[in-house]
Amino acid sequence: MRLSQFLILATSFAGIVLSLGPAPALAEQSYTVRFEGAPDGLKDKLKLISTLEKGVRDYPTAAALRRAALRDIKALDDALQAAGYYNGRTSFELEPGVSTQKPVVVFTIEPGAPFRIVEYEILYADEHDGRPLSFKEAGITPDHSAAGADLRDAQRQFLNFLWESGYPAAEAANRRAIANLDENTAHAVLTFTTGPKARFGGVRAKGLKKTNPKFLSKLKTWELGDQYERSKIVSYRDRVAATGLFSTIEVAAGAPDDAGVAPIILNVEERARRTLGAGASFSTAEGPGGRLFFEHRNIFGKGENFRVVARGSSIEQSLDFSLNKPLPSLPGHAFSNFEFSNETTEAFNARSIRVSGGIAKRWFGRKLETRGSVALETSNIEADGTEERTYLISAPLSVLWNSENDLLGPTSGVRTGIVVTPYSGSQTFTQAKWTARSRVTFGEDDRFTIAGRSVLGATFASAFDGLPLNKRFFAGGGGSVRGYGFQEAGPLDGENAPIGGRSLIEGAVELRGKVSSNIQLAGFVDTGSVSSSNLPDFNEKFFIGYGGGVRYLSAIGPVRLDVAFPLDKRESDSGYQLYIALGQPF
Repeated sequence: MRLSQFLILATSFAGIVLSLGPAPALAEQSYTVRFEGAPDGLKDKLKLISTLEKGVRDYPTAAALRRAALRDIKALDDALQAAGYYNGRTSFELEPGVSTQKPVVVFTIEPGAPFRIVEYEILYADEHDGRPLSFKEAGITPDHSAAGADLRDAQRQFLNFLWESGYPAAEAANRRAIANLDENTAHAVLTFTTGPKARFGGVRAKGLKKTNPKFLSKLKTWELGDQYERSKIVSYRDRVAATGLFSTIEVAAGAPDDAGVAPIILNVEERARRTLGAGASFSTAEGPGGRLFFEHRNIFGKGENFRVVARGSSIEQSLDFSLNKPLPSLPGHAFSNFEFSNETTEAFNARSIRVSGGIAKRWFGRKLETRGSVALETSNIEADGTEERTYLISAPLSVLWNSENDLLGPTSGVRTGIVVTPYSGSQTFTQAKWTARSRVTFGEDDRFTIAGRSVLGATFASAFDGLPLNKRFFAGGGGSVRGYGFQEAGPLDGENAPIGGRSLIEGAVELRGKVSSNIQLAGFVDTGSVSSSNLPDFNEKFFIGYGGGVRYLSAIGPVRLDVAFPLDKRESDSGYQLYIALGQPF
């Protein structure tokens, strides 16, 4: 019965998504267009130029159709020149319609051979010494195509070289190609202005209200006196933007002094430093949930972020205080955290206090982060009429790679990481958890998305019975295996309470398809397994949930509604689960 529900849901979703056809075509025209004589690649480009081919309007008379064709001829000839076919010619004929047939506009394209650039000449419109006079001197191998786009690309490559070689004021002044129509070749002349050569000076920040300028100076990506490079300015701007302190950011080199040192001018507008926000969620397993937060993004003037978050639901309430201090020289940040939590689940009740602090460092364009910390925590755990007090000191070490392009609704990139946490105190054990998620978009305008998520967890050097209940692995719920109750996708005791385990396996795949610019349908399958063994056991029973949902793609992120079913329902399991939340599940 459950399998049939799954098949019906999956085929219904597929039918809805596959029925999303392209937009309706324009009204039928009273003529047709045919292109002859050009290779397919060139022909396709020329069709994009022709107004007759686009069918923008109708031309009911032969005279009007001829006038439109003549206008197209000029545009097509210009397009041939831009594509590097300097000997190209275009003509047309109008084949009158016979009986019920429509008249046909036949464009004949004679492109000739594509021209090639045999020589690039570099000129400068201002007077300065020591500048490269050829692509070879700049170490650049340009394309020798005479197409306009390729000439622009060659000019841009040389301009980028000047920007990276100490010329912040370099500009492209002119570009022309002199054609030899007999040889099908051309001589390209590129003209630039550079201004004086410059070396990096310090940062001069303008527009600051509360931010300490010394903090912004520490973010710089160069050493004083280094030769100017545009890419370092771009990297510096990215660092300033990553602080989250400013709504507008402009960075440019000022005029160099007599010694050739150019100050870097930073113009900014500060954002409001304080934010108060709220969020809400709902699921049939966990009931309504809410979140309130207060954030101060620049509490001491050097980018320090202070945040207070209060969360509440029927199964967990928590209050979290955190402070992050940027460490630009790493680059990275120091962090500290104090958290109080109260958990009331089918497996146990626990009240915990945790204090932690550590340092994080970012690498490779800040996509890779490594962090280490030390944490002290104590918990009072109640289960089956017994009470246990735990005292633990831990030293979590983590590595995280994150190339996703958005926090709530990523459409590209990968997020994967591993956390290894040794514990000591009332119990001694080590836990490791690896997580990964990604997605692939495809179809017209990236209409479809396949997203996946996987989790592996393991516990070492601890007997199962000696592992605190709030440190065991559980599966089931909105962030785990949808279709099962919270923590219930795993073994249960005689009273149907989750037992948990020392190891964990989870996996999920979700297909999403847009039905409009802001509505997206989704179908998914989640699975998970919990084991009492130290390492993930793929021979244990896997719990599978399946379902579908809808996402409203709002300005603040996707708002999703999912309904999920357990594939192999036990007597204690609910027949379905409903989830409402902000953001994609993964």
